[in-house]
Formats: sequence, structure tokens, C-alpha cells
Amino acid sequence: MSKQILIIEDEKQMRDLLELVLTKHGFIVKTASDGMEGMVLWQLMKPDVVVTELKMPRADGLEILDFRNQGFQQVPLIILTGFGTIQTAVTTIKQGAYDYLTKPIDNDHLIQVVERALKENENTSGVSQISEQPLDQMIGSSPVMKKIYEDIQIVSCTKMSVLITGDSGTGKELVARAIHGHCSRPDSPFIRVNCAAIPHDLLESELFGHHRGAFTGDVSDRRGAFLLADGGTLFLNEIGELPLELQPKLLHAVEEKSIRPVGAAQTFTVDVRIIAASNRNLDKMVQAGSFRGDLFYRLNAFHFPLPPLRQRGKDLIELIDYFLAMFGREQNKQGLAVSAEALKLLHRYPWPGNVRELRNVLERMVLTCKNGTITSEMLPEKIQFRKKETREKSDKLRPLPKQEKDLILSTLQEAGWNQSESARRLGITRNTLRYRMKKYHIKRPPGETGHIR
Repeated sequence: MSKQILIIEDEKQMRDLLELVLTKHGFIVKTASDGMEGMVLWQLMKPDVVVTELKMPRADGLEILDFRNQGFQQVPLIILTGFGTIQTAVTTIKQGAYDYLTKPIDNDHLIQVVERALKENENTSGVSQISEQPLDQMIGSSPVMKKIYEDIQIVSCTKMSVLITGDSGTGKELVARAIHGHCSRPDSPFIRVNCAAIPHDLLESELFGHHRGAFTGDVSDRRGAFLLADGGTLFLNEIGELPLELQPKLLHAVEEKSIRPVGAAQTFTVDVRIIAASNRNLDKMVQAGSFRGDLFYRLNAFHFPLPPLRQRGKDLIELIDYFLAMFGREQNKQGLAVSAEALKLLHRYPWPGNVRELRNVLERMVLTCKNGTITSEMLPEKIQFRKKETREKSDKLRPLPKQEKDLILSTLQEAGWNQSESARRLGITRNTLRYRMKKYHIKRPPGETGHIR
């Protein structure tokens, strides 16, 4: 069933544009030209999300927020604001608004915020449920991924805190959901907080909640992420962005299993499993004094280092097959294939954006493919122009031992440091490979996982 969106906006041009964008995306949209009309329409249509301008005649966005807090607290309210009133919009977040958007409105961002609000409001507590077995959503049979699957099964049925590290796009949240879903009750909550996406002055309230009156104009209590995650998992993404002044309070919550909302005298006991993730080097941050060592060691009870896509070997083919099938179903283009030349280019590209970048490229390729086969000419220029001739030209400038060392190193990385598989790909024996590794001082980095055999 389509969700209902109420738009309250006094500028007709902006109101019509918002209605057009949301309607095209499949929502049922009603509009009001001022706050008073909006509050009347709100009671009649019972919207799933409300989008309102902050400054309007008759009744402005703050009055709309008060109306929402008095009788419709379960409905997410998104504030539209100009540059000059951003600080006021930030204040509305403290008072219960879901989010704010600055004008001119980015259409894609608007859709993202609305869909996120709907997803997080699927039930009255704001908890998103996991309905599928998360391990089934993870793709890859390389040695390094098999080790990750094994570790997920080991740690998922414990209460240990987990730290997941890796470059952006490597699947940190997917691993977190797999850890949560493997042994948890189907109704246990999984709450996600992105520490990099929330303004620092709002993050404490987001994590621990706040008591009515803690902020100027605040008219209701707010349950924080810890209370929402009680009995389940709290996933703290980009934990390296957590302000230093908040880290002692998080450490206390993790160690003592209790929290105190902002402005409250009462403490609450919580049963929460903490999973944190970061694409930053927390060890170096501890050494630099920008991250507390005691919090780092508390969060790092079990460590998941996720490899970049370029080090996952044959997983690339499995991921390509998976995304082609998925996007083919979505766009009614089943049976798509990739030409041999395009496949070579996809293999050669280093994928700095990892699985997320691969997914985005393939989704675009499926959309533009018209004859059933994705060819090299259809690939983005940055992938097309990593031609073999360029590599061969640079090879001529390098000494032969350097070329051999680089070839061995890249093959080991692609095979997840599995020496037997690497030797097979290179066409040499395992003993010869070991001799060459010793000769060129090639050793597996401490953070890499994989099999020696």
C-alpha cells in the first residue's frame, strides 16, 4: 500500500515541485498552503510522513511541530528551511523533528530522507526488524570471506562487543546485521546510529535520549538509541567520528549497562549488544589522543577486518553475477551477460569504492544495456581507460625483478593470500612461490587474513 505524505508549504512553486517529485516516486501526496490548513488536513488524512516549511503565515513550522508533539508523535516530521534559518531547524531536531532539508531541495536527497523516515517508523518504537537471514545476503566464497562467515557464527551467539573495520563500501553494516541476525530472536531490535551524519550537539540526545525540558522549547521526552536497542543490538557506524567529550559517557554505558538521558535524574538499565564500525585507523587515533584507549579496547573485544574488493579474488565474479541477476529482475532484463573484454576491464580495475562502487556501476550498466550483453564500450570511462597497453608501457620502465615481485604480490592479494591458489594462477609450484616470496621479502601484512596452504 502506498504511503501518504503531507506537504505544508506556502510557496506554490515549491509546493507543486515537491508534490511532483514525491508522486513520481509512488507516494500518495496531499498539500496545504499554510500551517493552519496543514494541521486540519493532518487530522483528516493521517499521513505517514509530514514535510513542512519552517517559515509560513498563520502557523509556522514550529507550531506544526508543537501540534505533532501533542498528538502525533509517531509521525516523522521533516523541516524545510532556507540557509538563514538552519540553526532554528537544528533546534527543531532537539524538539522532536525527524530531520531538516535546506533549500534549494535536492530531489534525490528528499526521497532518501523520506524513505529512511518511513523505514525507521515501521513500528511504533522506531525499531527496524530483520526479516531475512543476513548470512544469505553475503556474497563471496574466497578464503577471506569464508573466514568472515566462520567468525560471524562464532561471535554472533555471544554478548561480546565487536569492532568492524575496513574501507568505505566493504560491507561493514552487512556484517553487523549478519552478526545480529544469526542468533538473535526475530523480534529483537537492530538500531543503527551513524556518528558521522549527526551534528555533534545532537549526538548525545540521539544515543542516550533526553528528558522533557532538557532543551529550550522541548515538550516531550525522547528515547535514545540505547533504550530503543534494549534487548537487541546497537550498531555505531563511523565510531571514529564520536566527539572526544562523549566518549567517557559511551564507555560508562558499555561497561555499566546503564544510561542517563540528557536532563534526567533517573538512570536506566539496558541490555544492549554493541557493534561498532570505522573506516579510520583507531589505533593511530588512540596514539594521537583523539580516541580514548579504554573505549577502543572495550569495543574491540572481537575484531572483523574487512578486505577491500581488490583482495577478494574470485568473489568479483560472484558479485557481478549476483548484481546482474538482482538488477535484471528489478528492471525486467533477465539473462544479461558481460562480454569477455568488459570482464577483463572489470577485473583490472582496482575498485577504490569496493562493493558499493561495483553495485552502482552494474546497476547503471543494466539500466543502459539494450541488447542483452554489457560490452566494454558501455563501462564508465575510468574503467575503460585502464587499458592493458598502459600497464605494458609502464612495465617497460620497470626492472624485471620489480615486475615479477609486483605480479606475485597482486596475485597473492587477489587470492586472499592463499599460496596454493596463487601458485596455481601463476603456473608455478608452491615451493617456487615460497622461494620467490622469501627472495622479494613478500610477507602477508598483519591485518590481512587468509590461508597459508
